[in-house]
Amino acid sequence: MQMAMSHGKRIVTYLNKKKRDISYAVIGASLGAYFITSRVVTTAVVAGQSMTPTFNKNSTKSRVLVDLMTPVTKVKENDIVLAHDPEESDQYIVKRVTALAGQFVDVDEDCVGAYVQKYAYQGKLTVPTGYCWVEGDNKSKSHDSREFGPLPLGLIKGRVLFTLWS
Repeated sequence: MQMAMSHGKRIVTYLNKKKRDISYAVIGASLGAYFITSRVVTTAVVAGQSMTPTFNKNSTKSRVLVDLMTPVTKVKENDIVLAHDPEESDQYIVKRVTALAGQFVDVDEDCVGAYVQKYAYQGKLTVPTGYCWVEGDNKSKSHDSREFGPLPLGLIKGRVLFTLWS
């Protein structure tokens, strides 16, 4: 009888150890996935027509991979970025950087927004230090710097690497 109890305890101990190992593995994988998607790369959905034809050419939504590691100081002209919307902080925007701090922005007479109408001088604007100028590729359908002004670099969450699917 004693022998059977000892064997039963070993089985229970073995199963408890396996459960604990599985729990640790699941928790570790979850924490790893969280770290990667919050600090290294993440995905984002680009909806609407503001970035057509780069995104949403044949559909209403595209999913993109976003690099979260590149510091905002390394953002270059023509990069496509994911940023907090400066007018609606709980929303994100995906736009192309068209000018950096100290550069001039030539105002497009056909697509003038509220900010441009108010602050442009002789068809030009200067981007201040700590900001960049962002525009959608489809200017007639885009709400961008022409409306809300230069985007603070601190609002940039990451740089779009490529389209996963569209």
